This record gives sequence, structure tokens and C-alpha cells, in this order.
Amino acid sequence: MVVPDRTGRERVTALLQGNLINQPVVFPLVVANHAARLARTPLHLTLTRPDVLAQVLFAAYQHYRYDLVMVFSDVLVEAEAMGCQVAIPHDDAPVLLEPADEAGLEPADPEASGRMPVVLEATERLKELVGNEVFVVTSLKGPFSLASFLAGTERFLTDLLEEPSRAHRFLKAALENQRRFVRAIVNRGGVPFIGDPMASGSIISPTMFQEFAEPYLTALVQEIHHQRSWTGLHICGDSSAILPMMRETGADVLSIDEMDMNLVRKRLGPKTVVMGNVSTSLLLEGTPEQVRTAAHECLKRGLPSLVLSSACDVPVDAPSENVRALVQVAREWQA
Repeated sequence: MVVPDRTGRERVTALLQGNLINQPVVFPLVVANHAARLARTPLHLTLTRPDVLAQVLFAAYQHYRYDLVMVFSDVLVEAEAMGCQVAIPHDDAPVLLEPADEAGLEPADPEASGRMPVVLEATERLKELVGNEVFVVTSLKGPFSLASFLAGTERFLTDLLEEPSRAHRFLKAALENQRRFVRAIVNRGGVPFIGDPMASGSIISPTMFQEFAEPYLTALVQEIHHQRSWTGLHICGDSSAILPMMRETGADVLSIDEMDMNLVRKRLGPKTVVMGNVSTSLLLEGTPEQVRTAAHECLKRGLPSLVLSSACDVPVDAPSENVRALVQVAREWQA
């Protein structure tokens, strides 16, 4: 593998400033579940202990040598802290059992509530481990997704049509919670990175996104920028119809799921920094050579303003040689 010509932090900084770089930025979305499986550590332990979460994520970074490290445990961290009942199996993803009590809906204390402190301490520990080599980005949920968990997903999606004022009450509470979380993340040295899976174009219409997701995302991005940090926004599924609205939120990096990169560039232009979008199914079931081919195609269509990445989280059981193949393509790329 070719030795990188700069640190990951230097490459990301140059990319965000609009400068051309010799080697593309690369970050397969390796998060807690894949990192824990790689380290042969039970997921329950990884999601509940900050020292373990930091160590497995750092070990994955050392194993693959990509350009960012992401602190992402699971989608229910903030919802649990705000009153949702959540079960955490021994070695599987947490499960939402009960939504929050609407009457007692209040923002949580990120330093003391639920597992939010686990994420914050893991962020700080990782920052100490990686030093200035790479940015430590810390995932937090977009207000739309968090509100859907708090209200109960089916009820919330119904409210969008039948009781929008109730949906907005949950969205406002979710936004205020995430504003507090952002300040705590930045204080610990992390870069807040927004994931809003329920705001997907595969779930809601562009009109609904414009009313119920975009304003709250924009407000959250503004808070992050107010804290003098950059940010990214990841939305799962087919977001082709909402790409311009995603850009209008002001997020510095738009992380996209599996869709035509030529279409993405047509909708967003060449200067918008896009992150993606090698198929997660291919990472799980394909061969290293197939991954290399897909990564080459992604670079050809997405550069220069591109973070080569997976379309969504790297699957827990993805073979490590497939993830390595994706990173290697970026390291060997010659523009």
C-alpha cells in the first residue's frame, strides 16, 4: 500500500477548503458494531463502556488506516437519554421498546443522562489516542430521526399527516437536545456528524422533508458552525430528490447512500463535498476485486470533492479484506 502523503487531518482540511490533494480522503463508515466484531468484543460491552468503545474504534483505525475516526455506537443513544425504554442485547443492536413520555419530554443532560456520557468520554479518549493525525467525528442523530424515536416511529409518521403540531413539538424538543449535545461534543474535541436515517427519501416525500426535516437540520448545522466546527450529514436510502435541500442545510459534507454518483454530481455540482458511496452489500458479500472496481468508479465520478466511503455503515460481518481494498484504492489513486 502506498504511504499517504499527508495525515488524514491534513487531507480532510484541504478538501474542506476546496484545495486539490494528491490522494483522496477515504473513510469506510466503520462504527461500533464492525469495530467490536473485529476486536472480538461483545457489543453490549462496547456500547456501555467508554474505554471499550474508544479502544475498539482505535484498533479498527490502526487496522485499516483510514482518514477519519467516527464515534458512533447506535441510533438510540439520545432517545434513551430522553426517556425511551431501550434494550441492549449481549451482542446485537439496541432495540427500542417504548417511546418517551410526551408529558415529561425534556432535553437530557449530555454529561449525565443515559449513554450520552459514554459517547462523550469515548470521543475524548479517542482524541487523546489519535492526537492530530485524524479528526474524531462524533455521530449524533438528526432532529427528525430523534423525534421519531421519542414519539414512536409509526405514530410520528402518522402525525406528519394528521397532527403536524404534535410532530413539531417532538422536533423542537429533539433539536434542543441535540444543540446541547453538539456543545458537549465540541467541548470534548469531537466534530459533530449528523445522521438522520428516518429523514430518508425512501421514507418521506420531498415536501415532508422540506417542512419537517430541513428547517431543524439547518438549525442544528448553524449551531455546529457557531461552535466553530465543520459537520457532515448522512441520510440513508434514496435521497436523490432531496439532495439540493440537504445542501441547503449548510452541512460541509453530504454523505450519500447507494445511488448514481453521476446523478449526484448533476444535482449538486462539482464543488459540494460528497461522501460515499460503495455498496455495503458489496462490502459484505463481494470480493476485494469487486470492491476495488466499485471504489475506482466512485472516485472517477465523484472527485475532486469526494470522501471515498461506504454507502452506509460497514456491515458488522464485512470481511476485513474488503474494507482494506476500499482504503487501498484511495491510497494508490493517481489523478
